[in-house]
Amino acid sequence: MPAISRAWSAAQKRLTQRVASLHRYLLLAPLQLILAGGGCIALAASSDLANTFNAPRGGGPIIAFLLFTTLVLAFLLFILACRRVVPRWLQRRRHLLRWLIYPVLIWSLFTAYQTSGIILRGIASSLAPPVRYGSDDMYYNQYNAWLVLHGQNPYVGQHLVDVLDFFATTAYTPLARGRFVDPRRYPSQGELDAVIRAYLKNPRVVPSEVDPATTHSYPAGAFLVNIPVVALGLPSIAVTQLLLLLVLLVLICRAAPPLWQPLVLVLLLTLADGSRQVAGGDFEIWPLALLAVAWLTREHRWASALLVGGACAIKQTAWIAAPFYLVWVWRRYGAVEMWRRAGLATATFIVVNLPWIIASPRAWLGSQLLPVSLPLLPDGSGVVGLSLTGVLPLLPSWVYALLELALLVAGLWWYQRNWERYPFAGLVLPLLPLLGAWRSSERYFVLLPLLGVLSVALTLRISKTPVETGVVLETSTGVI
Repeated sequence: MPAISRAWSAAQKRLTQRVASLHRYLLLAPLQLILAGGGCIALAASSDLANTFNAPRGGGPIIAFLLFTTLVLAFLLFILACRRVVPRWLQRRRHLLRWLIYPVLIWSLFTAYQTSGIILRGIASSLAPPVRYGSDDMYYNQYNAWLVLHGQNPYVGQHLVDVLDFFATTAYTPLARGRFVDPRRYPSQGELDAVIRAYLKNPRVVPSEVDPATTHSYPAGAFLVNIPVVALGLPSIAVTQLLLLLVLLVLICRAAPPLWQPLVLVLLLTLADGSRQVAGGDFEIWPLALLAVAWLTREHRWASALLVGGACAIKQTAWIAAPFYLVWVWRRYGAVEMWRRAGLATATFIVVNLPWIIASPRAWLGSQLLPVSLPLLPDGSGVVGLSLTGVLPLLPSWVYALLELALLVAGLWWYQRNWERYPFAGLVLPLLPLLGAWRSSERYFVLLPLLGVLSVALTLRISKTPVETGVVLETSTGVI
């Protein structure tokens, strides 16, 4: 009995030491990680508001305001988190702020459990028919890859009826014309289905609310990345997106200092809504992943520039991110290197799209401009959401385009002036102009935590934390 008692006491002592060591470890966590955790929570709140109340249209002005506010707060926290040295007014309150690591960690662990389940279920469901996507873009990209494999040009001809028949769906992008001309009133599902079913019955008569050209409104990379999956006969292109997400999570985690990689991984796994999107809601993960790896390989001219060009060859949103990357190159290596990388990225974009530029130049160029040339219905979590609910007046679409451009210019100007203090803010800032867009869908922002946490991981690599300046955490087996 005395031997058992001594063994039990020793075990209790070791457990107490480990808990105490973990406690000290968490309280020494860099404030950047706590701020990034706050950004993840704010973004999750924004996404929950959008999904719960069908905001902004379905929630009214108060929900729209909260939706916009939480989204702006997420941006502010992520940008502040990637500051090389935390501001003094935050440092002076570190003795209080450090305790926030516990609510952030508890929420993160709960959400990480959800995210893991979503990813595993998404992989399993993507390997078995029927195919069900959350956006028409996914149907179009998979079908366009099928067209290429069968020797057809996706940019030429009207393929909308074929796509809908192929997948037995009625998903399409409605236009602000005909019965849907009122921008304040988004059509009901019944109204949407009535229009598309009439078109399917008589494809020779195209309703004014529908444009078959929307099946090819992206650069060629959008469907080229899906050719391997389609060629293998897999039912869904979402499987590669989920695998790409897993690879990206590993790369971002490895980018952080080894000491803080466990906390970085937990923050990355708070991506519940983002994981749902990757599992079939959108293909934003492709350009985002290429841009993220471009920043990870930023010291290597060719690899980094080619990845930026590849991202731009997949989706137009990457076009906004490229200038911020080039600002980093300019401030780090000078104007000559910036122009070299810009040339490499541009050449990559052209090479990827060249077969279709040669085959159908007018159709290809028109497709790239469809997101701004088509009369799309306004929607989103940004300023336009406040306009749709009456908080602000609803102005013509070109006003929001100017606002988006102004935010882009302001973001670039601010970044080049504050590059030394916020060297990796260029990862987060590209999404900020979308707050002013005519269409600022929530799906544009749900993957922001990946970029926000990556910017923090890279910042911690070049910053000094309390542990790295001499504070060590003792354990029964050594130090952390």
